[in-house]
Amino acid sequence: MLYLGNLPLRVGAFHPLGTNDIVLNKRLFKTLETYREKANVFTTLLHEYLHTLGYTDEKRVRQLVYWVCSVGFDGDPVVMEAAVSGPWGSLKEAEEECLDLDLELVRDFEEIKGFHIV
Repeated sequence: MLYLGNLPLRVGAFHPLGTNDIVLNKRLFKTLETYREKANVFTTLLHEYLHTLGYTDEKRVRQLVYWVCSVGFDGDPVVMEAAVSGPWGSLKEAEEECLDLDLELVRDFEEIKGFHIV
């Protein structure tokens, strides 16, 4: 299950252990440029998806994300930057206090067609 929520900007997404849920920070990703946003959303979702598969070691998950991006996107510089540093280098707004998570379910996420990084 994919949810969008108002998380603090320092949090890209999270996966509650023992669930198949991923919560993606809608505040963070709406502040980024389009192509970079897609690359950052992809790498963040991949990172959290690996957690849902049972990978809990953060270092190992980052290595796997890097490997998948280097092989799957032929080392595309924007995708590789997203794999290494995430979306925080491209932030355009200052951190604000997040008072309300306001989760919204992305319906039929597993059936979304045509989501392409390029």
